[in-house]
Formats: sequence, structure tokens, C-alpha cells
Amino acid sequence: MSVPSTLKTLLAAAALAAIPLAASAAGDAEAPDQNLRIQHHVLTIGKDGVQRESRYADLMFRRAGTVWIERELPPALRADHDHEASEGKVHIGHSHADNTAAPLWLRRDAAGKVQVGMVLRQQRKLIEVDKANYGNVGYGGSWANAYWLVDPASLPHMKALGTAGNKGVQRYEVQQGESTLRIDWDVAGRYARKIEQRNAHGTSLNVMTASAIPAPKTLPWQIADAYERGEYSDLLD
Repeated sequence: MSVPSTLKTLLAAAALAAIPLAASAAGDAEAPDQNLRIQHHVLTIGKDGVQRESRYADLMFRRAGTVWIERELPPALRADHDHEASEGKVHIGHSHADNTAAPLWLRRDAAGKVQVGMVLRQQRKLIEVDKANYGNVGYGGSWANAYWLVDPASLPHMKALGTAGNKGVQRYEVQQGESTLRIDWDVAGRYARKIEQRNAHGTSLNVMTASAIPAPKTLPWQIADAYERGEYSDLLD
């Protein structure tokens, strides 16, 4: 599972634009709870003229000091994953890591230490992931980018386009060479509603769009907290 953090390409664009990504511009407690569906659209046209396009969505639940994010799977694929897990076929190794559907549970304590957990629901296991393996589970290592979808500390370094207006969304833009990065920031909700990166030739487009969804009756980590603990190294070859 990839964290908007998983948003590796878009956040790389922020780095390309020389935007310093600080740990966080405000405390987690200042951000309201959010329940979001995050849609991703990536389009590229190669030098061979072939257009490649991908679309997928993640579900994200944010509370103070906590972020849960998981891939939204069609019913048929979810049933297939569940079937394999029930038969003990799910295995994660360097040569065949199939963890794209595993939810991530991120926790940050008062001292700023972040714990990254990969959740294996069918096995009722919570795998604690060490820093060396963050990339293997899709966590980019930035709590701010995971919690706010983009580090709010980067916004003052971008050009504000107009004002937030009645919709409460402030748009920011930055250009570097032929690349343009735009961010629509929800002022009250304190998250990026949209992050878009495109090049001037129309051969590269990467868009993330976040929209509010109802809160689940039971927050997923309230269930996962009772799971058996394990370490990521236990799952490797």
C-alpha cells in the first residue's frame, strides 16, 4: 500500500521545486479529524508514443497522532486476497513482496517518534516496520506528508493563486523548469484536496484528489490494536 506518502511522484515534484519539507507546520491536535477517499490518476506518454495510464484509490482515516491508509479494492480482488490469506499463501519476501493491499497504521507519540505498522487482517497480525523497510511498505518517511497529504510548511514557499473564497480552498503553485505543481489546500479541514503535477508538453500528469467520506462505525485501528505483533523481518525470505 502506498502512502501519500505514499504520493511519491508528487512529493518528489515538491523536492524538485526546492520546497523544504519540514516535519510539520502545526501540531496534529490543530487538525480536525478526517475520513477521506484519495483518488490517484497517473498518465505518461513515452518516447515511443505509447500512453500509459493508471487509476486507483486509497481510504484514509486521520485522528490526532494517528493515520490509517489502505487500498480500496474491488470486491472480486478483495475476495481473492482474503482467500489466499485464509489458506496461508500470503508471504512477503524481497523477491515477491505482495503487500500492496495491506493497510498501514501510522502512530506518532508526543515526542515525535513514529511507529509504522502493516496490518495483515486475515492473519490478525500487526507487523511493526523498521525504518530500513519503510520503502518496502510504501511509507516515504515523512509523517507530515502522510498526515496532511502535503507538508503545510511547504505552502508559504509557493505562489498563492487568489484567495480561499467561499469554498475555503486556497490554491498554490510552483514551477521548476517545465514542471508545474499545484496544490489545493483545504483551509478549515487542513489537508490537500488536490495535488497535481504536469509538464508543459502534456506527456506527464500525476493527480491526487481527496474527498470526504463518512466515518466508519468502528475505526480500523481499534480492531487491529488487539492483533498479534510481529516484525517485518519475520516475513522475509
